[in-house]
Amino acid sequence: MTIDQLLNKLDDAQTDEEILEIGRQILEIDPQSPYGKLAVWETMEYDECVENLDMLSEALDKIRAVIDAKDTPPIIEDDRDAQVYCTIMMNLGYSLLAEGKTEESLEVAREFVNFDDEGYFPSRTLMYRCMIDLAMYNDILSSLEADPLESVVGEYARALSLLETGAEAGEVRDALNYAISLCPDVPFFILNIWEMPDSEDDIDEDMEDTISYATYLAEPWCATDERLAALSAPTFLFGFLTNRLEDEKDIKLLKEGYEAAEVLTDVEEAKVRIEEMEEEGRDPEEVDAFALGETATIVEKLLDRAE
Repeated sequence: MTIDQLLNKLDDAQTDEEILEIGRQILEIDPQSPYGKLAVWETMEYDECVENLDMLSEALDKIRAVIDAKDTPPIIEDDRDAQVYCTIMMNLGYSLLAEGKTEESLEVAREFVNFDDEGYFPSRTLMYRCMIDLAMYNDILSSLEADPLESVVGEYARALSLLETGAEAGEVRDALNYAISLCPDVPFFILNIWEMPDSEDDIDEDMEDTISYATYLAEPWCATDERLAALSAPTFLFGFLTNRLEDEKDIKLLKEGYEAAEVLTDVEEAKVRIEEMEEEGRDPEEVDAFALGETATIVEKLLDRAE
């Protein structure tokens, strides 16, 4: 059987046993095949994967050469080599990050983002998380200005970087509000208002991206009291307005706090309007957008009165 035939067979493989066997057959024909190395590596247990990151690095060198030899830049969705190139970078970059090798991970991530210009893979999640961990706040802001593609993790990285570089409170607030607007459920997982699923099997398909973003944002955003406070204010208010909060104790404390800050009337009026929009059958995204606008206005009042 030729390598092309084995690759077609690999595309249809369902189990780790099948993938491993096909990967081994490919490597018997071509010991340097990036396809074979990736297939074998992906069937390993975690500890063995970590011990064999060199296998992925070697595969990356080989598949990069294949990509570079093409006459025209490949379209990821239509090109098997491009997909394997991205998959290898994804596995290598995230594994290096998990092992605390953040600078090495960032090197892979930059290459990953440069190639993945349409955001077909989670390349930007990896790059901006690496940059946050390395406290590259000014570089994050510069990268975002140069990046033609918007990303949820990138916008949260922008807000965090503005906070860490001493930007005005209003600028941080606006950046956070915009980040939340891109995927409104994310901050509730970041702050553990909603519990993360126990396993991948418990994640609904339509929540996969949300959980992934929150997974890589939770640690940095919960790392300091200042970051927690900055994210908590809009999240809890937005959650209250849109009935995303379920804990009655939290709701009671929030209302007491809003009353003490003399904004409870504003909050309750906004909540009534949001409930009316829902009863009118407005699109949920429109309702969330309105709620976030009200959240920004009320949080601004809270900040002004706290000064």
